[in-house]
Order: sequence, then C-alpha cells, then structure tokens
Amino acid sequence: MRTASPVFSDPGPRGRRALLPVAAFLAVCLLAPAPVRAQQPGADGASPWPPISVGARFGYDQSANGEVVGAQVRIPVLRSGVLEVVPNGDITFLSRLREYGLNVDVVYVRGGSRGGFYLGGGFAMRNSIFGIDPGEERSNELGYGAVVGLKTGAGGGIGTQVEFRWSFLPGVDYDPRAVTLGVNIPLWGRNAGV
Repeated sequence: MRTASPVFSDPGPRGRRALLPVAAFLAVCLLAPAPVRAQQPGADGASPWPPISVGARFGYDQSANGEVVGAQVRIPVLRSGVLEVVPNGDITFLSRLREYGLNVDVVYVRGGSRGGFYLGGGFAMRNSIFGIDPGEERSNELGYGAVVGLKTGAGGGIGTQVEFRWSFLPGVDYDPRAVTLGVNIPLWGRNAGV
C-alpha cells in the first residue's frame, strides 16, 4: 500500500485552479521584465511620485490643557506633492479622561515634495465626555478642522513637521487647539522605512 507524502501530495483539481493565477502572474513578470520595471516610482524618466509617508506626533492641546499623542498618513494627490490628503488621529490625555480625535484633511504644501509651509482643513470628529458631570456617557461630536504647519523632508528622506490644529465642534463649549511636533517616514524611496 502506497501513502502520499504530506509535503508533495496532489492538491487536487481545486488546488491546481487556485495556483493558476499565481503561475500566470509569475510568467508575465519573467517574460515582460521591462513593463514590470516601468511601474517603479520614477522609472519612466519623469520625476518620481512622492512617497506616501506615515508619522507620529506629540504636543499640547491648549484648550483642553492636556498632552497630545497622534499619528498621520500623508498621501500625495499630485505628482508635484503640493496637494495631500492627511487622515490622522490623536489622543488627548486629561486628568482621568482620554479624548480621541479623528480628522481627514486636505492640505496645500507650498514647496510640494520638498516640504515647506502648508495649510488646509477638513472633517473632524472628537470622542469624549463633553458635559460637566464626569458620570455622563461618552459621545461623538462632528465638525470641521483647520491646520497650518511647516514640514521638511526633501527627496523622500525622513521628514519633520510643526503643526497648529484647530477643531470647530458645534456642540462643544470649547474648540480644541493643538500644537504638535512630528516625524514622517516615507514608505518607499530613499531612506524608506528607516
């Protein structure tokens, strides 16, 4: 009686069909190397598309009187890098309370991918206890935000930023105002992931 080796057993008809797309992709990559290389950033001789970068920031919320820690993703919309979509989130540490903020901003960067002065705005959401009584339930308040900052990081290297952010929430007695310092790391290009 012959038994099949568990490592080299026949995958059956369903398993062979599942391997077909993988084999086709590998064949295309091996038979057409020039088109595959052309998909790399900057491979066509034009200026490379600025990389998406991820970053962290810390600072202080002047309205809430608390420390702020946050993160952002900077996604260039144009090849020049002058327009970015920046989804981001923050945690504000107050005495016995943490407030959570989420924002999606569109920013204009004067220096494009080289960095420089930027400004923009977008949607803002804050999750906290907004009343005077600490026994109240947490709730979400939606509004809009404005942001002004200065960022560095020419040529795809690690960049820094200084940012001033205001959130305008109609149902809240105060408008959060945070000042933060941050670091951004590109996902590709020179010094990516460092």
